[in-house]
Amino acid sequence: MENNDVSVTEFVGDNSLRSTSDELFNLLKTRCLTTSSSGAETAAAAAAVGSSISSVESLLASMNAQLETRLRSDAQLRRQADKNQQMMNEWMIAAAVIDRICFIVFGLIFVIGTAVMFVSAAVEQ
Repeated sequence: MENNDVSVTEFVGDNSLRSTSDELFNLLKTRCLTTSSSGAETAAAAAAVGSSISSVESLLASMNAQLETRLRSDAQLRRQADKNQQMMNEWMIAAAVIDRICFIVFGLIFVIGTAVMFVSAAVEQ
């Protein structure tokens, strides 16, 4: 029911899609490999890329957890708002019924009172 996929994608010039994690990996790999020149440095750079990727993955996992928490919170707030709206609608219906009853009672008292006044005026003459 809920989609918890937080992978962000963007359009590239040739209308293909790239995800954010792919972009981060390519950026880190490029930076590490361009700064190193020897084989040992390349291996160290690859290890640095691996550790950077794991830290990026942990950051993405943290962001995913925060987004899931936010989604749950928003869903709970939405359910509470729907419940409040339903209760308000029920009270509006009850108010309309009470208003109608008061109108009928007022109308009856007005008509009966007017009739009593005319009858008492006719009897006195």
